[in-house]
This record gives sequence, C-alpha cells and structure tokens, in this order.
Amino acid sequence: MTPNEVAKRAAENPPPVAATALAAGAQEQQQQGQVDEVQITEQNARRSDQDFENAIIQGLNGDQQREEQRREARSDDDDDDDNLKDIGKLLLAGAAGFAVGKMLSNDRQVALNTGDRVVVTLPDGSQQVIKDDNALLYQPGSNVRTETFDDGSTRTTVLREDGSRVVTIRDANMNILRRTLVRADGSETRLIDDTAAEPVRISTLPAPPPVEVSRGPLDEAALREALRREASVDRRFTLGQIRDIPEVRALVAPVNVPEITFETGSSAITPDQAQQLATLGKVIRDSVDQNPAEIYMIEGYTDAVGSDAANLALSDRRAESVALALTEYFQVPPENMVVQGYGEQFLLVPSDGPERDNRRVAVRRITDLMEQN
Repeated sequence: MTPNEVAKRAAENPPPVAATALAAGAQEQQQQGQVDEVQITEQNARRSDQDFENAIIQGLNGDQQREEQRREARSDDDDDDDNLKDIGKLLLAGAAGFAVGKMLSNDRQVALNTGDRVVVTLPDGSQQVIKDDNALLYQPGSNVRTETFDDGSTRTTVLREDGSRVVTIRDANMNILRRTLVRADGSETRLIDDTAAEPVRISTLPAPPPVEVSRGPLDEAALREALRREASVDRRFTLGQIRDIPEVRALVAPVNVPEITFETGSSAITPDQAQQLATLGKVIRDSVDQNPAEIYMIEGYTDAVGSDAANLALSDRRAESVALALTEYFQVPPENMVVQGYGEQFLLVPSDGPERDNRRVAVRRITDLMEQN
C-alpha cells in the first residue's frame, strides 16, 4: 500500500507542540481565554438513534451544491448568542462557515460539511475528517466549559453529575493533545497524550497479526480474547498516527462487530440493534474497571455507493453511534473510546454496489499502541 498524504503527514516527525491551552492547563481555575458554557440535556445531546439532521444522502448522490448553499445560508444566521445552545454548533465550532471549496491551512480544501463534521481533501486527493472528539462526552446532565485561546487551541472541561470531569486540550486543528480523567476525589488518569511524537518508519514496523473476520457474534470469552491481543512492538504511537497510518493501526487486529449494520445513508442504531452490543459493552466496561487507562477505537465503514467525502463522514458518524450506544445502554465510559471513520477504503465484501455487510463497524483495543508521556 502506497502511503497517501494523510498517512505521510502523520508519519513525519511533527514540530514541537505549542498550544496556549497546554501551558494554561496547570491553572484550570484561571480564565485566560474566551469561555463558552453549555448544559447538556436530553434535548441537545446526540443519541445513537439519531441520524444526520441534514440530508447526507445528497453527498451519496454526488449532489453537494445544494448542501453548500444550505451551509452558506445557515452561516448568515449564526450571529446570535443562541447558537451556543445548539449542541451541533458545539460539536464543531464554526463549522457552518466552512463552505465547500474553502481552502484551509496546510493545503486542505473543504470537500463536505455536514454540520458536525468537515471532510477535507489534501493535494494528492486523499481525504480526512475533522470533528469534535469530545462529542461522546456530551452526556445529559453534564456541563461543558470550553476555553478558546488566541492561538485557536482549546481546553474543554466536561463536568459530570458525579463530580468527575474530563479535561481535553486540543490544538487549533481540533487534534487532541491531551485528555485527563479527574475523579471527584481529585485522583487523575491520563488517557491520551499526543504532546510528543516520534517519526514512524513504516518499513521497520513488524508484520501485522492476521485478521480473523467474524461473520457471526463472538461469545464473551472469545471477544475478550480477541480484544486483549497485544501488539508486538516496542514503541508507542500517538492517536493521530494510529488513526491515519494503516500499517500502525494494523499492529492490532480489528474485531468486526457483525451485530450492527446500517441502512443505506444512515448512521442510526435502533434500540433493538443496540441491545445486540451487550457482550461488547460488558467486555469493554470490565476492562476499563480493571484499567481506567484503556482506550478503544470504534471504526466505521461504508459500502462503495456514493462519493468518497460523503462516505467518510457517514462512516465516522456510524462509529460515533456505536460508541454512544455502548455508553447509553451499557455504561461504557465515553472517555475511554475514540471513533474514526474510514469510508469505503476497506471493504469487507468486494463490491461496487450496495452491500449491507460493508456498512459496518469494528473495534480495536489501542491501549498498547498509545503514546503515554
């Protein structure tokens, strides 16, 4: 596989991270940036049974012009303070202003804007999805406080009803730099730390383990064993490297979740479907109870119908729906999960047409791959 521009950039040795939010993180009580607060309720929380508010099917049909017009029209109406009460705006601050065709930093062009996700195209044609990785944390009863600094970096604190809080620091491109769980008693667990990275030389990575695709549900013992297989590598990687470099991600075999497939163009999970995730929910919850630093990546996929950009956004939303369902129905801590869509890149069933088995999700335990500083 020839690395695309997304993978190449993730593999390069990045410059030292310089974000005001990191420097300010040690003094959380001192306000240094612009602060927005939102109370999460049943009405503004995203649920696993919800689909996109806009018609993502437009993108699947290749008709993005109407979507662009809608976005531009909506951006004209976003001047009042009420938009902070809309969780869709909180999920991706300023998304409504990202018109299709707009050039962003680092030679990226907006290919699609769904309101909670922006798909950008790099010079070689490869694409990347930008979204709010905190979306899973926005559970009813939580208070979300986001402090935005002059350099565009942010520090978001999600305060929960039990007194615990999750603090996430991101750079101006919404990449997670650090995430920490702070319990009500003040004890802390560092979950993600992407503040330092070593370059990745793909040619030196060990051979990936074989992938065993399960066509039917695994029992609890088999699922636990499949997820607990450790990577045979003597170094750690950042979350960005794991997400964007297939050869790094492959060091831990994915576990297919055949219990969940989706309707064409949909990312919603019905309550009946969600109940099929009971075994997965129990296995992940048990592992987090034993080790609060566990991190699982929920991956979303599509079939080959539709545009690349629409499929990438849709697959990412599908992964988010599954993660939300694991929290809603089985109390899996949302801070221990990240989601990532891969569109139609890795078809389970080779086909250019509609194929339900390709509209799927998989899960990977990436704890052993994560960079912890």
